[in-house]
Amino acid sequence: MAYRNDFEDTSLLFPPGVPRPPRRLINAPNHTYNVKDLNIGDLVRTLSISGFYEARIEEILTTPIMDADILRYRHDIIDDLLRTPSLATQLESILQVIINLENYLVEPQWEESELRRVAWRLSELENYVDGVVKLNDLLTAVGDHLHSTGLRTLREKVNAIASHETFIRLRADLPEYSQKFRGIASITIGVNLDDELRPREAMLLNVNTTRFRGQSMLNWFFWRKPPANDDAPAGPLHRAPPDEMVMRFGQESPQMQTLFQDLEAVMNDIAKPISKALENYTTVNARMIVNLKVEIAFYLGAIKLIQHVRASGMPICRPDIAPMDTRNCELTDFYNIGLLLQQSTLNRPRDLSEMIITNDLRFDEDGRIFILTGPNRGGKTTYTVALGLVQVLFQAGLFVPAQSATMSPVDGIYTHFATVEDPRLEAGRLGEESIRLNKVFQYATRNSLILLNETFSSTSSVESVILCKDVVRVLRLMGARAIFATHLHELAADVDTINREIDGDSAVKSMVSQVDLEIDDEGERHRRTYKIVAGPPVGSSYAREIAARYGISYHKLTTMLRDRDVLPNESESSRVNGS
Repeated sequence: MAYRNDFEDTSLLFPPGVPRPPRRLINAPNHTYNVKDLNIGDLVRTLSISGFYEARIEEILTTPIMDADILRYRHDIIDDLLRTPSLATQLESILQVIINLENYLVEPQWEESELRRVAWRLSELENYVDGVVKLNDLLTAVGDHLHSTGLRTLREKVNAIASHETFIRLRADLPEYSQKFRGIASITIGVNLDDELRPREAMLLNVNTTRFRGQSMLNWFFWRKPPANDDAPAGPLHRAPPDEMVMRFGQESPQMQTLFQDLEAVMNDIAKPISKALENYTTVNARMIVNLKVEIAFYLGAIKLIQHVRASGMPICRPDIAPMDTRNCELTDFYNIGLLLQQSTLNRPRDLSEMIITNDLRFDEDGRIFILTGPNRGGKTTYTVALGLVQVLFQAGLFVPAQSATMSPVDGIYTHFATVEDPRLEAGRLGEESIRLNKVFQYATRNSLILLNETFSSTSSVESVILCKDVVRVLRLMGARAIFATHLHELAADVDTINREIDGDSAVKSMVSQVDLEIDDEGERHRRTYKIVAGPPVGSSYAREIAARYGISYHKLTTMLRDRDVLPNESESSRVNGS
């Protein structure tokens, strides 16, 4: 059997024979906005075990996987790693071996130095053998605990490498080659001096396997035994012309230059037999193991995220996969994982179970387009972003922040959040919003997820309602899944009319961020619960209540101005009014 170890089809992200999806479906058309709106950056940094992996991790997160077989393939690997914690721990040490090995894949172009090429190749093969042996021992030791197709397939192929006669022979030969090559510890050079002790002649005497231990000048001249007869020079004699005999400080003498050139030639001659022997292993290519680097790092990051979430007192689960054409999503106790990561830094978790509010969500035939209203700062944006991040994690093949989840894949995630006006844009804020939204509809389909947050808030409320109703009508006509977080209660109040007027199988429903009514010494107050439930709009954003809490009400402002003696007193006010 020929030795084959490249295994280009070996991947922990994709099952053998499954086509790879095109990259970054999430970026069509507004990748930059989508990543920013959902704050994917925090998630990327958490999943990256070092900054080196961030670009690749973002690429994986922003390429939604629609194939259920690929998603299960990844979920199964995560289950294996969670079931056997030692496997993840030891994979981390193997990852460092792989990183070391990667440095040797591109051989530097060193003129014609056989010596350095052999040293480079020896180091590559040593790291390669080390990586294969450790990975094979680790996966073999796990035994029947491996259930995932990905890790079992990897174990079979790594074991095939480790048990092949070529690898066995390489593993046995390397220590001998390394000893012969790296066993050279010192070079003995003889230098003849003239009557004034100036260097006159130099020659290479010997190549030694032990380090030279120098003696003092007096020991050298007066007590050292003369060399044995078999200490014949290993290199030619070098003489300097009379006018170049004196060596100046910091300047090489010509005879020493020649000596080192000969030394390089001698060392190259020593390296040639080892170089010839290594030709037997030209088929050994470390690329297979190096190709696993990012994939192993991806799963190690996934495990650390799961452990961190659980240590923070919040649920995270393996999602069930529903067919794409059902366009369903059922989440129980899901939450914004970005909020968790902001409140609890990695490796320093704290219990957030009383702080982070969880919610439920259900996309099905009863409703796939939700108009979400409620009080300002009532959790509408947090809820909308939470869903986007759940879908991103789900379609990267990761566990999701929820108690339970059943989800259909989407073919794209599109966001349209209100932005600060950029004075450099000729179209103005409304024009810029319209351009971005138009691009969404150039790409979105009935299998897409569209997240809108305060869209068209840059114009008057009357105009906003008109524009937003048109958008919702189109969403219903398409059959897409969507959440539209808005302050426009009139839009939510018209959902029944929109459902009657427009045919489609994505029903529009109203959802609202709940508030609890509290009565205290100051009167009635509304407490935000951040719970999102189905229901009609409440008809108020509670803006006046928020303003009053911060001192913005008629009574509080007039009281403050009177206390500052800015307002006229009652008698002056009467005279002004003519009474």
